Amino acid sequence: MSDQAIVVGIGSYPTFGPDGNSPNDLPGAVEDAKAVADWLVNIAKADVTLITSTGINGAPWMVTNLVAARPVTSDLDAAFVPFVTSTAPKVAERLYVYTAGHGLAPDARSRCLITADARGTGWVPNLEIPAWIDWFANQTHFDELALWMDCCGTQALEYTRTKPAGLANIASRPPPPARVFMAFASGFGRNSYEGPIGVNGEVRGLFTDRLLKGLNGAAADANGEVRSKSLANFLRNGTSNGPGGEDQFATVPQEEDMLFAIRLHPTYRIRPRHPDGSLAPDGTVLTLTNPPGPLSKTAAVNQGWANFALGVGLYKLTGGGVERLIEIGATTPADYE
Repeated sequence: MSDQAIVVGIGSYPTFGPDGNSPNDLPGAVEDAKAVADWLVNIAKADVTLITSTGINGAPWMVTNLVAARPVTSDLDAAFVPFVTSTAPKVAERLYVYTAGHGLAPDARSRCLITADARGTGWVPNLEIPAWIDWFANQTHFDELALWMDCCGTQALEYTRTKPAGLANIASRPPPPARVFMAFASGFGRNSYEGPIGVNGEVRGLFTDRLLKGLNGAAADANGEVRSKSLANFLRNGTSNGPGGEDQFATVPQEEDMLFAIRLHPTYRIRPRHPDGSLAPDGTVLTLTNPPGPLSKTAAVNQGWANFALGVGLYKLTGGGVERLIEIGATTPADYE
C-alpha cells in the first residue's frame, strides 16, 4: 500500500495584482512543486497527484472565460475527494500534502493557499489546507499526515478562510488521532520569499530549498534518520533572507514523531586553523566530537581542508594544535571557513 501525496504549485496569478487586473506571479512555485513531487516519488515511493498552474498530472487545464486561471478551490478539493469517499477502512499509511503559492494566515497554527483566480484584494479565494489535515487526523484513512506549506503567513483576517465542509465522519478514528507533522515557510504575520538559489540561478522558494536539503540528508540525526524532530530543528535553525534582507523564519506547529527518510549526511569541507589563524598543515589528523554525545570522527587535512559528513549540530574540532567549535545549521555552506 503506497503512501499518497497531493502536491500543489501555483505560480501564475494573472489578476492578483493590487488593481485586480495585473499579475502577481511567483516564478519558483511550479518548479518547487515539481522538485518536491520528484522527492516523494523517488525517495518516499508515494503516489503523487501533482497540481500546478500548467495542469494536473501533466494534463493541461481547460480554461474558459468564466475560469481563466487554474487551479481554483474546487480543483484542490477534488484532489482530496477520492480519499474521503474511499470505502476502504484505510487508504494508506501516510498522506503528504505540499503547497507553494500565495497564502494568508487566519491564525498562528493555520495557513490558507490562495488560488489562481484571486482578483486584487477584493476577491481572494483560498483553501485552508490544515483543516483537511485536522479532519483526516480523526479518520482512519491515514495513520500519519505530513503537511509542508511554502506560503506567506500574512494576517489578513478580513478574508474568509475556506474549509472543507459537509464531510460525514464515515471512518471515524477512536482516540488518539493520527500523527501529524506540519511545517510552514514563515511565522504568523510574516512573509515567505523566493530567491535566485537554483543550480543556475533560477528563482526558487527559500523554504522549499531548505526542506529538500533536510529531507535529502542535511536533517538526518546521528543514525542517518530524518525524523520529525531532526527535520523540525533543521527547518527552524537559521534564517533565510528575502530580497530586501528581511528574515524568514520557518515554523513547525506540530511535529509528532515519524520517519521521513534514511539518508547519508552531507559532507562539509572544514578549514582547520590554529588559534593564531594559521592553517593546520596537510596530514594533520583532526578529531571531531559532538559533546556530550558519543560521536567521534577523524579526518586528515588534505590541501588545506578536512572532510566530515555531518548533520545539524554543534561540534568540537581538535588535533594538531587546532581547537574550535563548529556549528552546522540549515544554511551552513558546504565549505566551512
